Amino acid sequence: MSSNEANFLDAIADNYGIDKNSVIFKYLELKTRASRKGSKARRSLGNLYALYVLAQDYVTENFEGSRFTELMQRMKEMPFGSTLQNHPLDNRLNDELKRKYQVSDNMLPVQPANLGDGRKARKISIDLLTEHNMNPSSSASFIVDVIDSYITIIDDKQTTYLNEIEAANTDLQITEVIAKAFEYNSDARLFEIISFGLLKLHFAKTTVHFSIDGQEFSAQLTLYRTGRTNANDGGIDFVLKPLGNFFQVTETLDFRKYFLDFEKVNHFPMSFVIKTDLTPQQVRDKIKKDALRLSSVEQVEAYMKLFEEIYTLNELISILEEIKLSSQLVSKLKEIVVKCFKIEYGLLN
Repeated sequence: MSSNEANFLDAIADNYGIDKNSVIFKYLELKTRASRKGSKARRSLGNLYALYVLAQDYVTENFEGSRFTELMQRMKEMPFGSTLQNHPLDNRLNDELKRKYQVSDNMLPVQPANLGDGRKARKISIDLLTEHNMNPSSSASFIVDVIDSYITIIDDKQTTYLNEIEAANTDLQITEVIAKAFEYNSDARLFEIISFGLLKLHFAKTTVHFSIDGQEFSAQLTLYRTGRTNANDGGIDFVLKPLGNFFQVTETLDFRKYFLDFEKVNHFPMSFVIKTDLTPQQVRDKIKKDALRLSSVEQVEAYMKLFEEIYTLNELISILEEIKLSSQLVSKLKEIVVKCFKIEYGLLN
């Protein structure tokens, strides 16, 4: 990454005279982490795009705001925005700022607007734009410029990886590009996609036999991805049919994250794919040990029983080594990764 990319937020703030202690600067700094070297942040765009279209109204001197449906349409027309839902404009953007910065209601970005005809409308908070005596037009332009720059940076990054994997022709080239997902600072979406491709091929080797009402059936294990990384999927990333196993992909070992995932699916057992060098047993031991510091033995045991399979980097690397033995499987892995990558970033829309 160039130094210009790493410091783009500071440079734009200086250009518009933005106070770096302001909520808007701190929030954009937080939400654009995925552009910076060494970041494992997911590229969460919904709240940024809601902020963008509201600020865009102010820049174009539409101070009265816009209809909710119009704002949503503009968000969907932005890069990677075609599947966005209405949550950011409804409450998610405001809730995030209130939770992180404890701001008053008048400082929340999404404010109700009155267009005089009873239509549901929204406009940006003037108090947010004028914090620390900042010029509101400059603040709104700062928001638009930062988000435009951010999208350009991550668009360039995704295109770079996609071009790299598509250009890889030999088995060695393909597997070397695939293995980049295992690096500590690799993108979270890339890790999820590569994990899916590896596990899909791994499970496809197995056929299960079962009986329903005395009738015998057999089926090849097939792994399905539920949607994009930030999809509202209730904490489920993959589903294994016909067994119905749920999988979640993560990079954290915080026990609270796992217990929350179990709560999301009403304490249904789940498997996990975890970006860690620990063994599955070490992961279980760590989660249990950490949880026991804050929870009762009975509660922890109840949650620990919900863990099914755990796949860490050790298992994923082992699967990749097996795949390397077959040119056909390497080619299939590339095909899966490229397709998932294009779906993830809306390139097939």
